[in-house]
Amino acid sequence: MQEDFDKCNDELYAIEQQFVKKRWLLGFLKEYLANNFVIDVLFISYLLFQAIVAKALSYSSVVVLFNTSRDFKNTLVTVSEALPMLGENSLYIEKIRMFLSYETKITSEKNLKVPSTPKKLELRNVSFSYNDQDGNIINNISIVIEPLTKLALVGYNGAGKTTLIKLIMRLYDPTEGEIYLDGINIKDYDVEEYRQRIGAVFQDYKVYASTIKENVLLGEEDVDDDKITDALTKSEFALKLNSLQHGLDTQLTMEFDEEGVNLSGGESQKLAIARTFYRSTNMIILDEPSSALDPIAEYKLNQSMFEAAEDRTLIFISHRLSTTKRSDYILMMEQGSIIERGTHEDLVKSGGKYAAMWNAQAKRYQGYRSNHLTAHHLDGIV
Repeated sequence: MQEDFDKCNDELYAIEQQFVKKRWLLGFLKEYLANNFVIDVLFISYLLFQAIVAKALSYSSVVVLFNTSRDFKNTLVTVSEALPMLGENSLYIEKIRMFLSYETKITSEKNLKVPSTPKKLELRNVSFSYNDQDGNIINNISIVIEPLTKLALVGYNGAGKTTLIKLIMRLYDPTEGEIYLDGINIKDYDVEEYRQRIGAVFQDYKVYASTIKENVLLGEEDVDDDKITDALTKSEFALKLNSLQHGLDTQLTMEFDEEGVNLSGGESQKLAIARTFYRSTNMIILDEPSSALDPIAEYKLNQSMFEAAEDRTLIFISHRLSTTKRSDYILMMEQGSIIERGTHEDLVKSGGKYAAMWNAQAKRYQGYRSNHLTAHHLDGIV
């Protein structure tokens, strides 16, 4: 990864160096044209001489010629301002062409139809590396996820959790091992249909400068306002929605509308989660679904999330173990491997690393209790 970064950095530096001299020359031309008072004085003096002494020009012609020359000079200044930008951007055209001509390596020869209902997902001896130099990010993982299972992936940063779910989504293919859905290698399913059957929210979700409705739909052709409202309710966004004058048609961000609404981090996260609830999917994957929420909002979202995913397989990553408590099964990951697996109760009793994380977080929630949480809320969290 460091080599890739250094390579990109060197390319950007080379591009900048190519344009330094041109930018300086064009900048000098712009300043010369815009601020050269002497040329203006000499030119108007010449025109007045032709009109008064030589009688070669009328006074109206002097005015027309002077205004024309001034407009021409302003045009040159504008061009000299635009040329650096055009020239600099043109240096990136090759990169854009490479991007547009890129052909994905994730393909399917058989293009089989994906089952319409949740099926068993199995990972057999799966390993993955981004390149040969960095070593494996995922190390020989084998798991079976039964239909409708609520599975939690936990572990410290860099454990490989996000990479693992990207393999399940087939954003990458394993370096070693295979992944099967309903007994069929996922490489045999139609790639686009397979991905469409999975609703996912990652940590780098975006809120776009559009309406709430369009932010939930994200290109979905099936537009159902009641269904959109229901999805927002399940993601605990209903309170915010009801406070907005234009409801689903509320414009988000002020990028294109000065009256647009800016959402908080927690509200943005709830909106992103609503997208997965709206789509007809077999599986929901959430990467840190409650990272931007306070404990009470987290508790409410957990309630809604498990209810909304009742008829779907749910896989989620969370550093907040109050969320994992309700899952059917937990995988504790470290350095690309599964080091502990089992239910919440089993892992806490085992006294391993999961139990240590749980005990540390339980104390923090206990400290939050006095001023914010009711006993009912606290019981649901810890």
